[in-house]
Amino acid sequence: MSLRITGFPSSERHALDRCLTLIRERLHHPPGPIPHDLREQLLAILRKDRPIVDIVNGGAHGVCQEPYARSAGYRMVLCRRAFLPEPRSRHPKRVIRLPAVLFHELIHIARGWELDAEAFENAWFSVQEGATPPDRNDWAVFKEDRYRGWWVRVNPRSRQVTDYADRLIAKFPPPNDRRNTGQDAR
Repeated sequence: MSLRITGFPSSERHALDRCLTLIRERLHHPPGPIPHDLREQLLAILRKDRPIVDIVNGGAHGVCQEPYARSAGYRMVLCRRAFLPEPRSRHPKRVIRLPAVLFHELIHIARGWELDAEAFENAWFSVQEGATPPDRNDWAVFKEDRYRGWWVRVNPRSRQVTDYADRLIAKFPPPNDRRNTGQDAR
């Protein structure tokens, strides 16, 4: 594995390991279409085929006051919030966003843009697994990027996301000011 995970207490480290196992399983048995090169990039990150990717504990302060995670280059900062149940989750079981957040950030490390990360997060993970539809801030980023990502594009009227082979990846709900699950925006 080319991941170096540091600074997490054992309970959070076990949660990360479970999430990485889930992501590996989904990459080996994709729940939907995925461009071949994106799948290969993600598998390479999880194997020793790429440079080391650092996943570090960002805690709950500083850059981690609001977001769940951040990534740049080969470094991902996971914030304490990603491991905690959502206080305003409308789902009867309190949702922990970690699986979807981790997958989202891995797509960025694989060179995916925000649209790519949001599309595959929502296509491969349910709300109960922590996926959240894009909010108005995400849609502003999509517009700046001309509704294109590295692997996908979105029709802003229909909100359908397709890959460059024209396969349907996801359909986003209409954007809200807050995430549709009642959670704050990332």
